[in-house]
Amino acid sequence: MTEAEESLPEQMRVRRAKRVRLIAEGRAPYPINVPVTHTLAELRELYDARRLEPDARTGDVVSVVGRAIFLRNTGKLCFVRLREGAGAEVQVMVSQADVGDQSLADFKADVDLGDLLAVTGEVVTSRRGELSVQATAWSLAAKALRPLPNEHRPLSDEARVRLRYVDMLLRPDAR
Repeated sequence: MTEAEESLPEQMRVRRAKRVRLIAEGRAPYPINVPVTHTLAELRELYDARRLEPDARTGDVVSVVGRAIFLRNTGKLCFVRLREGAGAEVQVMVSQADVGDQSLADFKADVDLGDLLAVTGEVVTSRRGELSVQATAWSLAAKALRPLPNEHRPLSDEARVRLRYVDMLLRPDAR
C-alpha cells in the first residue's frame, strides 16, 4: 500500500480494495452497458397508477438502474432503495430464493451505499404495499469509491456549495 493510500479514510480504502477484488475476479466494476427497460420514474408512474394491493405480483419483468441510497440485510433477504437523478425511488428486494446463494453472497460483499446497481426482476409490492422489484439478477453499474455523507455527518454549508452534485444527490429540496 502506498503512502497516499494509507492516508485515505478507512471506507475509501475498503471500497478501493473491493474494486481491485472485482477486477481480479474478472467482474467489471464499471461495465460498458447495462440493460434498462424503464427508468425509476417511469416505473413509479406506471405502477402507482394501478394502485396495487400489498403483497401483489404483477408478472412484469423490468430492468432498472439506480444509486443505492439505503441497504438493509436481513439474512436471506436484502432490501436496497434505488434513486435516480430526478429523485424517483424504488425498493429492490434481493432474495436468496430468487438470485441464489452465490449471487446473494456477492451482493452482500460487493454493494455499498452510493453504488449504481442494475437490477432485473419482477415488479411486486411488499407486505407493506411498497412498490418493489423482486430481483432475479443484479450487477454493479458503477462502484462508488467515496462514501455518501449521512445524517450523522451531513455536509457543511461550504461543502454543499463546493460539492453541488453531492448536495443534489442527497437533498431533494436542493434540486
